[in-house]
Amino acid sequence: MRLDIDIAFSVSDPGGPNREGTTINGTITAAGREIVVRADNADFFRVGPRAGMDAIREFAKTLNEHGVSVSLASPEGTIVSFGAVKASAAHRLVTRSAHIKPGQVSAWSSLLRGAKGGTTPSLVPPGTPFPLSPTFQRRYRMRPTTTHYTRGGGRPRLLFVRDSETWDGQPASVFDLKGETTVIGGAPEADLVLAGLLPAHASITHTDDDEYVLTAQGPVGGSPNLGAEPSYTLRTGARMAIGDWRLVYVREEYADHGRPYGGRQGGEFAYQRPQYDSRKGAVERDATYGVGDPRRH
Repeated sequence: MRLDIDIAFSVSDPGGPNREGTTINGTITAAGREIVVRADNADFFRVGPRAGMDAIREFAKTLNEHGVSVSLASPEGTIVSFGAVKASAAHRLVTRSAHIKPGQVSAWSSLLRGAKGGTTPSLVPPGTPFPLSPTFQRRYRMRPTTTHYTRGGGRPRLLFVRDSETWDGQPASVFDLKGETTVIGGAPEADLVLAGLLPAHASITHTDDDEYVLTAQGPVGGSPNLGAEPSYTLRTGARMAIGDWRLVYVREEYADHGRPYGGRQGGEFAYQRPQYDSRKGAVERDATYGVGDPRRH
Protein backbone atom coordinates (compact mmCIF):
# COMPACT_ATOMS: atom_id res chain seq x y z
CA MET A 1 0.00 0.00 0.00
CA ARG A 2 1.22 3.49 -0.88
CA LEU A 3 -0.36 6.84 -0.01
CA ASP A 4 0.18 10.11 -1.89
CA ILE A 5 -1.79 12.90 -0.21
CA ASP A 6 -1.57 16.68 -0.53
CA ILE A 7 -4.64 18.37 1.00
CA ALA A 8 -5.08 21.84 2.48
CA PHE A 9 -7.89 22.55 4.94
CA SER A 10 -9.36 25.44 6.90
CA VAL A 11 -11.52 25.09 10.04
CA SER A 12 -13.50 27.93 11.62
CA ASP A 13 -13.86 27.94 15.40
CA PRO A 14 -16.80 30.19 16.41
CA GLY A 15 -15.33 30.70 19.89
CA GLY A 16 -17.27 30.91 23.12
CA PRO A 17 -18.19 33.14 26.06
CA ASN A 18 -14.59 33.43 27.28
CA ARG A 19 -12.63 33.14 24.06
CA GLU A 20 -12.58 34.65 20.61
CA GLY A 21 -13.32 32.78 17.44
CA THR A 22 -10.49 31.86 15.11
CA THR A 23 -9.70 30.11 11.84
CA ILE A 24 -7.20 27.26 11.81
CA ASN A 25 -5.45 26.35 8.57
CA GLY A 26 -3.49 23.21 7.90
CA THR A 27 -2.41 20.48 5.52
CA ILE A 28 -2.55 16.70 5.29
CA THR A 29 0.35 15.20 3.35
CA ALA A 30 1.65 11.70 2.75
CA ALA A 31 4.35 10.04 0.72
CA GLY A 32 4.38 6.28 1.05
CA ARG A 33 2.97 5.20 4.41
CA GLU A 34 3.71 8.29 6.50
CA ILE A 35 0.80 10.72 6.97
CA VAL A 36 1.42 14.17 8.50
CA VAL A 37 -1.44 16.37 9.72
CA ARG A 38 -0.10 19.90 10.27
CA ALA A 39 -2.08 22.85 11.67
CA ASP A 40 -1.02 26.44 12.29
CA ASN A 41 -2.57 26.35 15.78
CA ALA A 42 -2.00 23.56 18.31
CA ASP A 43 -5.53 24.07 19.69
CA PHE A 44 -6.77 22.13 16.67
CA PHE A 45 -5.52 18.92 18.32
CA ARG A 46 -7.22 19.32 21.71
CA VAL A 47 -9.51 16.31 22.16
CA GLY A 48 -10.83 16.62 25.68
CA PRO A 49 -10.53 14.22 28.64
CA ARG A 50 -7.63 11.82 28.72
CA ALA A 51 -10.11 9.01 29.36
CA GLY A 52 -10.14 8.51 25.57
CA MET A 53 -6.56 7.22 25.60
CA ASP A 54 -7.71 3.59 25.39
CA ALA A 55 -9.38 4.34 22.05
CA ILE A 56 -6.29 6.22 20.90
CA ARG A 57 -4.05 3.26 21.81
CA GLU A 58 -6.32 0.92 19.85
CA PHE A 59 -6.23 3.34 16.90
CA ALA A 60 -2.42 3.41 17.02
CA LYS A 61 -2.30 -0.40 17.17
CA THR A 62 -4.51 -0.68 14.08
CA LEU A 63 -2.32 1.77 12.16
CA ASN A 64 0.75 -0.29 13.06
CA GLU A 65 -0.87 -3.49 11.77
CA HIS A 66 -1.23 -1.79 8.39
CA GLY A 67 2.30 -0.37 8.49
CA VAL A 68 1.01 3.22 8.49
CA SER A 69 2.06 6.13 10.74
CA VAL A 70 0.17 9.38 11.43
CA SER A 71 1.96 12.41 12.88
CA LEU A 72 0.30 15.53 14.28
CA ALA A 73 2.33 18.74 13.98
CA SER A 74 2.02 22.39 14.94
CA PRO A 75 4.34 25.35 14.28
CA GLU A 76 6.37 24.26 17.32
CA GLY A 77 7.11 20.85 15.74
CA THR A 78 5.77 17.29 15.85
CA ILE A 79 3.31 16.78 18.71
CA VAL A 80 2.85 13.03 18.56
CA SER A 81 3.07 10.11 16.11
CA PHE A 82 0.89 6.99 16.02
CA GLY A 83 1.14 3.59 14.35
CA ALA A 84 4.31 2.25 12.76
CA VAL A 85 6.75 4.27 14.88
CA LYS A 86 9.89 3.51 16.88
CA ALA A 87 8.88 4.29 20.43
CA SER A 88 11.61 4.18 23.06
CA ALA A 89 11.28 2.38 26.38
CA ALA A 90 10.57 5.73 28.05
CA HIS A 91 7.80 6.48 25.56
CA ARG A 92 6.23 3.07 26.11
CA LEU A 93 6.32 3.52 29.87
CA VAL A 94 4.57 6.89 29.64
CA THR A 95 1.98 6.11 26.92
CA ARG A 96 1.50 2.42 27.79
CA SER A 97 1.74 1.70 24.07
CA ALA A 98 4.50 0.64 21.69
CA HIS A 99 2.75 2.52 18.89
CA ILE A 100 2.62 6.08 20.27
CA LYS A 101 5.67 8.34 20.16
CA PRO A 102 5.48 11.83 21.72
CA GLY A 103 7.25 14.55 19.72
CA GLN A 104 9.08 17.68 20.83
CA VAL A 105 8.33 18.83 24.36
CA SER A 106 7.80 22.42 23.15
CA ALA A 107 5.11 21.18 20.76
CA TRP A 108 2.96 19.01 23.00
CA SER A 109 3.51 20.93 26.24
CA SER A 110 1.42 23.81 24.86
CA LEU A 111 -1.56 21.45 24.83
CA LEU A 112 -1.15 20.87 28.55
CA ARG A 113 -1.46 24.54 29.44
CA GLY A 114 -4.90 26.07 29.90
CA ALA A 115 -5.81 29.65 29.10
CA LYS A 116 -4.76 30.80 32.61
CA GLY A 117 -1.77 28.56 33.07
CA GLY A 118 -3.72 25.60 34.37
CA THR A 119 -3.69 22.10 32.95
CA THR A 120 -5.96 21.15 30.06
CA PRO A 121 -6.49 17.45 29.35
CA SER A 122 -5.12 16.68 25.89
CA LEU A 123 -4.31 14.03 23.36
CA VAL A 124 -0.71 13.72 24.51
CA PRO A 125 0.21 12.24 27.90
CA PRO A 126 2.87 14.12 29.90
CA GLY A 127 6.51 13.23 29.46
CA THR A 128 8.80 11.97 32.18
CA PRO A 129 10.42 14.71 34.31
CA PHE A 130 13.75 12.91 34.23
CA PRO A 131 15.11 10.98 31.23
CA LEU A 132 15.39 7.26 31.67
CA SER A 133 18.30 7.09 29.25
CA PRO A 134 21.11 9.48 28.25
CA THR A 135 19.97 12.22 25.88
CA PHE A 136 23.35 12.75 24.22
CA GLN A 137 26.24 10.78 22.83
CA ARG A 138 29.83 11.69 23.48
CA ARG A 139 31.13 10.03 20.35
CA TYR A 140 28.48 10.97 17.85
CA ARG A 141 29.04 9.89 14.24
CA MET A 142 27.11 11.50 11.42
CA ARG A 143 24.92 8.91 9.70
CA PRO A 144 24.35 8.96 5.95
CA THR A 145 20.88 10.01 4.84
CA THR A 146 19.22 9.47 1.48
CA THR A 147 16.97 10.96 -1.19
CA HIS A 148 16.63 7.55 -2.83
CA TYR A 149 12.93 7.02 -2.23
CA THR A 150 10.42 4.41 -3.40
CA ARG A 151 10.75 3.69 -7.12
CA GLY A 152 8.62 6.14 -9.07
CA GLY A 153 7.87 8.17 -5.92
CA GLY A 154 7.65 11.95 -5.73
CA ARG A 155 5.03 12.17 -8.49
CA PRO A 156 7.31 12.77 -11.50
CA ARG A 157 5.42 14.94 -14.00
CA LEU A 158 5.63 17.50 -16.77
CA LEU A 159 4.12 20.98 -16.61
CA PHE A 160 3.68 22.49 -20.05
CA VAL A 161 2.34 25.55 -21.86
CA ARG A 162 2.36 26.62 -25.48
CA ASP A 163 4.53 29.60 -26.43
CA SER A 164 5.56 30.92 -23.00
CA GLU A 165 6.14 34.42 -24.45
CA THR A 166 2.39 34.85 -25.00
CA TRP A 167 1.29 32.76 -22.03
CA ASP A 168 -2.04 34.05 -20.68
CA GLY A 169 -1.31 33.27 -17.03
CA GLN A 170 -3.60 30.25 -16.83
CA PRO A 171 -2.33 27.23 -14.84
CA ALA A 172 0.00 25.03 -16.85
CA SER A 173 -1.22 21.65 -18.04
CA VAL A 174 0.10 18.63 -16.15
CA PHE A 175 1.12 15.22 -17.50
CA ASP A 176 2.07 12.52 -14.97
CA LEU A 177 4.92 10.22 -16.00
CA LYS A 178 3.33 6.89 -15.06
CA GLY A 179 4.68 4.67 -17.82
CA GLU A 180 8.17 3.24 -18.23
CA THR A 181 8.46 5.09 -21.54
CA THR A 182 6.61 8.29 -22.47
CA VAL A 183 6.66 9.45 -26.09
CA ILE A 184 6.23 13.19 -26.75
CA GLY A 185 5.23 14.11 -30.28
CA GLY A 186 2.62 15.24 -32.75
CA ALA A 187 1.36 11.79 -33.75
CA PRO A 188 -2.01 10.68 -32.32
CA GLU A 189 -0.41 7.55 -30.90
CA ALA A 190 2.13 9.54 -28.82
CA ASP A 191 1.63 9.43 -25.06
CA LEU A 192 1.81 13.24 -24.78
CA VAL A 193 0.43 14.74 -27.99
CA LEU A 194 1.64 18.28 -28.68
CA ALA A 195 0.68 19.91 -31.98
CA GLY A 196 3.40 20.98 -34.36
CA LEU A 197 6.04 18.46 -33.29
CA LEU A 198 7.58 15.51 -35.09
CA PRO A 199 5.53 12.31 -34.76
CA ALA A 200 7.91 11.07 -32.03
CA HIS A 201 9.90 14.20 -31.16
CA ALA A 202 11.30 12.99 -27.82
CA SER A 203 10.83 10.27 -25.23
CA ILE A 204 11.29 10.01 -21.47
CA THR A 205 12.40 6.64 -20.13
CA HIS A 206 12.13 5.45 -16.53
CA THR A 207 15.40 3.59 -15.99
CA ASP A 208 16.30 0.69 -13.69
CA ASP A 209 18.09 3.25 -11.47
CA ASP A 210 14.78 5.10 -10.99
CA GLU A 211 15.92 8.04 -13.10
CA TYR A 212 13.89 9.77 -15.82
CA VAL A 213 15.99 10.25 -18.96
CA LEU A 214 14.99 12.41 -21.92
CA THR A 215 16.04 11.18 -25.35
CA ALA A 216 15.61 13.61 -28.25
CA GLN A 217 14.77 12.60 -31.82
CA GLY A 218 14.15 16.21 -32.86
CA PRO A 219 15.52 19.60 -31.70
CA VAL A 220 15.22 20.09 -27.90
CA GLY A 221 16.54 23.05 -25.93
CA GLY A 222 16.04 24.55 -22.51
CA SER A 223 18.19 23.86 -19.46
CA PRO A 224 22.01 24.10 -19.78
CA ASN A 225 23.52 21.04 -21.52
CA LEU A 226 20.08 19.83 -22.60
CA GLY A 227 20.38 19.06 -26.30
CA ALA A 228 24.16 18.78 -26.24
CA GLU A 229 23.81 15.00 -25.98
CA PRO A 230 21.02 12.76 -27.29
CA SER A 231 20.07 11.71 -23.73
CA TYR A 232 19.68 13.91 -20.65
CA THR A 233 18.89 12.86 -17.05
CA LEU A 234 16.07 15.06 -15.81
CA ARG A 235 16.19 16.81 -12.45
CA THR A 236 13.46 18.78 -10.70
CA GLY A 237 13.09 22.13 -12.45
CA ALA A 238 14.64 21.01 -15.76
CA ARG A 239 13.24 23.16 -18.59
CA MET A 240 12.56 21.86 -22.10
CA ALA A 241 11.87 23.90 -25.24
CA ILE A 242 10.30 21.64 -27.88
CA GLY A 243 8.90 23.47 -30.87
CA ASP A 244 6.41 26.06 -29.64
CA TRP A 245 6.00 24.22 -26.34
CA ARG A 246 7.72 24.89 -23.02
CA LEU A 247 7.86 22.05 -20.50
CA VAL A 248 9.22 21.72 -16.97
CA TYR A 249 10.06 18.42 -15.29
CA VAL A 250 8.98 18.26 -11.63
CA ARG A 251 9.61 15.58 -9.03
CA GLU A 252 9.35 16.13 -5.29
CA GLU A 253 12.86 16.60 -3.92
CA TYR A 254 12.63 13.83 -1.35
CA ALA A 255 12.56 11.40 -4.29
CA ASP A 256 14.82 13.19 -6.79
CA HIS A 257 18.14 11.33 -6.82
CA GLY A 258 20.20 14.31 -7.90
CA ARG A 259 23.25 15.24 -5.85
CA PRO A 260 23.04 16.76 -3.42
CA TYR A 261 19.58 16.29 -1.94
CA GLY A 262 17.49 16.57 -5.06
CA GLY A 263 20.02 18.71 -6.92
CA ARG A 264 19.77 21.73 -4.64
CA GLN A 265 22.91 23.34 -3.24
CA GLY A 266 22.73 24.79 0.26
CA GLY A 267 24.60 27.99 -0.53
CA GLU A 268 28.13 29.05 -1.38
CA PHE A 269 30.71 26.49 -0.22
CA ALA A 270 27.85 24.33 1.06
CA TYR A 271 28.76 21.02 2.64
CA GLN A 272 26.25 18.24 1.97
CA ARG A 273 26.15 15.14 4.12
CA PRO A 274 26.86 11.78 2.46
CA GLN A 275 23.82 9.73 1.53
CA TYR A 276 23.26 6.00 1.17
CA ASP A 277 22.14 4.75 -2.23
CA SER A 278 20.15 1.56 -1.63
CA ARG A 279 20.22 0.84 -5.37
CA LYS A 280 24.00 0.44 -5.36
CA GLY A 281 24.58 -0.41 -1.71
CA ALA A 282 27.11 2.40 -1.44
CA VAL A 283 27.50 5.77 0.24
CA GLU A 284 27.53 8.75 -2.14
CA ARG A 285 29.38 11.95 -1.38
CA ASP A 286 28.82 15.43 -2.70
CA ALA A 287 30.97 16.32 -5.72
CA THR A 288 32.31 19.23 -3.68
CA TYR A 289 33.05 17.05 -0.64
CA GLY A 290 35.49 18.81 1.65
CA VAL A 291 34.84 22.30 0.30
CA GLY A 292 33.51 24.29 3.21
CA ASP A 293 33.43 21.19 5.42
CA PRO A 294 33.85 22.58 8.95
CA ARG A 295 35.42 19.33 10.13
CA ARG A 296 38.43 20.01 7.89
CA HIS A 297 39.32 23.42 9.38
